[in-house]
Amino acid sequence: MKEMRNPMQTMATCFEQVALFFPSGNPKLQESFERRASYLDTRDYARESLADTLKMYHTKLGASAETQRMIEELRQKETLVVITGQQAGILTGPLYTLYKAMTTIQLAKEQRQKLGRSVVPIFWIASEDHDWLEIHKTFILDLEGKPAPCHLAGEGGGESVGNQRVPSWDQIEAQLQGVPDSEFRSTVLKQIRKFTEQAENLTQWFALTLQWFVQKWGLIFFDPLLPEFKRLAAPLYEQILKMHADVREALAGRTKEWVSLGFEPQIQPTGGEVNLFLAVPERRAIMHNEQAFYLRGQEDRWDMDALYALLSQAPERFSPNVVTRPVVQEYLFPTLAYIPGPGELNYWAQLGRVFATFGFVMPILYPRLSAVVLTASWQKSLSKELLTLDDVYRGLAEHRERSVRERDTQHIDDHIQRFRQQIAKGYAELEPLEEIHVNVHDWLVRNEAKVNFQVDYIQRKVWQAQRKRCGEVLKRLQELEDGITPNHARQERVLNPLSFVVRYGLSFVDRVAELPLTGDFSEQQIRL
Repeated sequence: MKEMRNPMQTMATCFEQVALFFPSGNPKLQESFERRASYLDTRDYARESLADTLKMYHTKLGASAETQRMIEELRQKETLVVITGQQAGILTGPLYTLYKAMTTIQLAKEQRQKLGRSVVPIFWIASEDHDWLEIHKTFILDLEGKPAPCHLAGEGGGESVGNQRVPSWDQIEAQLQGVPDSEFRSTVLKQIRKFTEQAENLTQWFALTLQWFVQKWGLIFFDPLLPEFKRLAAPLYEQILKMHADVREALAGRTKEWVSLGFEPQIQPTGGEVNLFLAVPERRAIMHNEQAFYLRGQEDRWDMDALYALLSQAPERFSPNVVTRPVVQEYLFPTLAYIPGPGELNYWAQLGRVFATFGFVMPILYPRLSAVVLTASWQKSLSKELLTLDDVYRGLAEHRERSVRERDTQHIDDHIQRFRQQIAKGYAELEPLEEIHVNVHDWLVRNEAKVNFQVDYIQRKVWQAQRKRCGEVLKRLQELEDGITPNHARQERVLNPLSFVVRYGLSFVDRVAELPLTGDFSEQQIRL
């Protein structure tokens, strides 16, 4: 199978090869931001309505004065935004959610200085999403340094995340018993309990928790399920309904060009998508065939007038899909840049013509920072074992076996091999007995096989004992894999930030904030 190209690597090293797909320009060049800012100055936004709703929402969240100040700045015509988005994972989900938030904060701060105007950071919580498998579980390192799951019960019932109830504190506390004791443990658990009992739904629980991590930087949270925001987006929903065929054509054309360059498409339509959902009450995709509109999985038919009427009466029942959510974002906010992860970068590359269909230009795409946390213990183990991070990423099975064999001072296999040779020689000396009876040969063969089976057993048991003698080094290697590649995956995609906040307090978030925006989008290290 042909290996697909890496869009993030291509963007960092050969932007000109993908410039067509990112029309606002190279994120490494300041002139791209200056051009984008000039373009946004030609657009109008419902700033007062946005700010009023955000202010009420954040008052309920108990947001910091810095966040409220950022919201007030959004009222000003010259204010731009750097924005990111993510599903409302349990306890904020994996580390990359925090990294997304911090990249957004840092880029907004950088562009505020360079452009000499207000730039505020916004986090779009994907509260309309109903991907239960994506958000219902997270992993936190336990006392032994192993990734222990913390999860929500049930299967989600097809409901959007923003309509899901928060579990009881007892359910969560029981799953956090394994987190290690530290000077921060009691305070952290007290805060998590407060948020769990305060939140009315999973989206709010997510917002309260992530807000606590980054409260001093003024990050603004956006919940698209709020009715006020739905009303603001309603005119664009109407356009999406009206132009659904044009949108499909635009997506298909740009996707074909993307694939021709050797990239893998993230969005793969099955045909007939209108790229909107309708809650009935469960969220279903609106589809279209030659005759009429219909909802995926249902037989009832809708005409355009009926959908328009429903949209006018109840815009809160409509929501965008992966194709149109970025366009809704562009419609609502003066978006200087969007902060995607690797997978998102891939599907955003398919959307340039979709934006153009609505008369918009896609924002600058600035990939989120990528990082690996290295505790003092892990750093020491890497040094002691003469290992690099790449060694750990490739897997330590061979190194583990080599470590055990290098400590084999008795030359176990040599002894076993000599013993096998002696056995073979002994049975060879018994061959003359085969003249006694026709069955003697078979008896000797079967008996020798049984003896060798027992020798195999001895060899396995001796090596087990040898591995037990090497327990200290094997424990170090296991801790490295559990911490750096938990569940055989990249740390940032599995471990929850609480794995480190419990151990180091919010100073861990400060360490994340210290990571520079390098522009090469390569993995950085957080050494603790």
